[in-house]
Amino acid sequence: MASNDPPLDCVDDFEKLAKEKASKNKRLKAVWYFINLGTGYRQTRDDSRASFARFRFQPRILTAKRERSTWTTLLGNPVNIPIGISPAAGYPWIHPDGDAAGGRAAARAGTVQIITSVCDLAIEDFAAKVPDNGLYWAQIYLFRDKRNTLRLIRNAERLGFKALVVTVDAPVEHKASGLNRDEMNPFSPLHLLFRVPNIRYLGGIERDPKPVSMTDMWTSGKSAHFETFCCADWDDLAWVQSQTKLPIVLKGVLTAESARQAAKTGISGILVSAHGGRQLDGVPAPLDALPEIVDAVKDTNTEVYMDGGIRTGNDVVKALALGARAVFIGRPALYGMFVNGEDGVFQVLKILEKELSVCMALCGEFC
Repeated sequence: MASNDPPLDCVDDFEKLAKEKASKNKRLKAVWYFINLGTGYRQTRDDSRASFARFRFQPRILTAKRERSTWTTLLGNPVNIPIGISPAAGYPWIHPDGDAAGGRAAARAGTVQIITSVCDLAIEDFAAKVPDNGLYWAQIYLFRDKRNTLRLIRNAERLGFKALVVTVDAPVEHKASGLNRDEMNPFSPLHLLFRVPNIRYLGGIERDPKPVSMTDMWTSGKSAHFETFCCADWDDLAWVQSQTKLPIVLKGVLTAESARQAAKTGISGILVSAHGGRQLDGVPAPLDALPEIVDAVKDTNTEVYMDGGIRTGNDVVKALALGARAVFIGRPALYGMFVNGEDGVFQVLKILEKELSVCMALCGEFC
């Protein structure tokens, strides 16, 4: 961070400075466009943020605690804050060691990072670059070629990852997610490359994980599109469960019906998520969907988390008050990476931690 940069007191400050920095660099401007992408009319992307304004606090006076703890556990693992980092592509375009830097920032803050399966690092390379005492979950898709899924599972087990996060809300390509011709234009001259080393099998054939262009990565019939967007079903989930003893979290659940069915399968957690507004436009904001999902699994051991629209510690408290055990952030961590690399991600987490603690005190009994 440059000495003449403005003070960074909240996540919005990081977003503004990140946008300003991105605007001065052609490549970063394209990255900014990509990470802030939404599908359709961007209803769900924008409503995920706006949803927090629909809820109000009811503070209890004269009940605040001088000593407050933000500590909790996730699937039995202690964390300092109930704020983790969601899986997201884009870190290595912002910072050459971005994927691992995000993991190190999470470890410094004492929380969990979910590493995406389509990141620029093989899962084994990620593990080699982050602290051994950190908490990491591995995100997977139910890939068309089960060998891709199984390879990730075995490496996650071997490398000490504590859970698998199965993304279930992307069965097919969405126009904006896949980037149509008009939306592709900002990227075309930039030659942004993906290695996607975790996807080793394409069309039944093992490939050399060489970098591929943005166009090849997300064009119908090409690598990640073919493997990632797969109309999987409950039998595919059952197959994953049969292959591992790691806890499984389903990411992308937005209805009570799906939550109840998921809980019946014995999964350990549900991450209420709308994929950052990058999949089906017009679904409920995750915060609005959260209460019915919490209620649907209240008599089970299923933990419920949420992501989407978190920007302040007050947002975190609202989600916790509505029943989430923890929240996860996506874009705010990327904004931190834009501004100050690993330290920027850490700063974002610490700002949210401080705001969370203050809000807990002001709410009173809740804390």
